[in-house]
Amino acid sequence: MKKIMMLVMLVTMVIFNLALPHASAQLADGTYSMKYQVNKPDSSSASIANDYFLKPAKVTVKDGTATVQITLKNSAWITKFQPPGGAAIVSEDKAADTRVVQFTVKDLAKPVVTSMKIDIDDINYHHEYSVSLVFDAPATTGSSATTATNNTKTSTASESQVPNPQTSDATPYLLLVAFAGSAFLLYRTKYKTKMEGQ
Repeated sequence: MKKIMMLVMLVTMVIFNLALPHASAQLADGTYSMKYQVNKPDSSSASIANDYFLKPAKVTVKDGTATVQITLKNSAWITKFQPPGGAAIVSEDKAADTRVVQFTVKDLAKPVVTSMKIDIDDINYHHEYSVSLVFDAPATTGSSATTATNNTKTSTASESQVPNPQTSDATPYLLLVAFAGSAFLLYRTKYKTKMEGQ
């Protein structure tokens, strides 16, 4: 009987997971202040290069395309910064040794793999490598609750929560209900078997 109940739970989980639509988050048009981290490629660990970037990023969304502006510290050391499609220099402050670069991103939910080259002549360090820019994109389609008069929005995990009308948000709740129901049936069957055995 236990095997049957476990099979029911497994089948229920698979059906709910496959049957429900998985909609990707689309940000509403506007400007966002977005946290991000520079990771080692294919890793959730921060790269040493994470320290070369000022946070947060400025993200402007228009017609589903995000234009990202980030500020590089130690700008003179970073002789190459090349995300897919390239990056343009928006501004540069030689006294502060910073520069602002801009590039477009189609899907902020995915890491943006970027080529970098660091050249530090004083210590004869010349190295080229890849990093992943991982954005803390909000799981929301936008809401007037966070829209200011100039259409500027802030996106951080600790700030105000907004309603999320995505269809895929129901998935975890339905899975929890399925698991709870299966667990209840398993307990009830086990209890019934135990009582009949007495």
